[in-house]
Amino acid sequence: MYGVSKIRSEQNILLTTFPGAQYSAQSLAEHLDVFAKAGIVVDMICQSAPRGTAVDFSFTTSYDNFAAVMKALPAAAKKHPPLVSGGYSKINLFGEEMVTSCGVAARALSALAGAGIEIVLITTSDLDISLLIRQQ
Repeated sequence: MYGVSKIRSEQNILLTTFPGAQYSAQSLAEHLDVFAKAGIVVDMICQSAPRGTAVDFSFTTSYDNFAAVMKALPAAAKKHPPLVSGGYSKINLFGEEMVTSCGVAARALSALAGAGIEIVLITTSDLDISLLIRQQ
């Protein structure tokens, strides 16, 4: 199937975004450490390209962690208030053949676009593509 051997989905995903975070390795590590110390498993960590001294970064977690995320936020929110929202689903495409396959992401995005589904967040590795969408 064009390099994809498994498709999996997860419901009830929470998205947390830190707009305008300081662009430094230490800053990102400190933000994520707050959530690690709170026992929150994060997924789909995504950082934008830097704009001067700022970046936007996001992560997902299960909506079951909403209360823990909200409790940890004051320690993580430095200058700009974070954006927290629920109601998302994650689609994960996996395949060992993705390493040598061209156009896997393009095909997936075209299929979702054809169904009128907007992508909120994308993370990838050599073997998988994770797509965050609004829960339907």
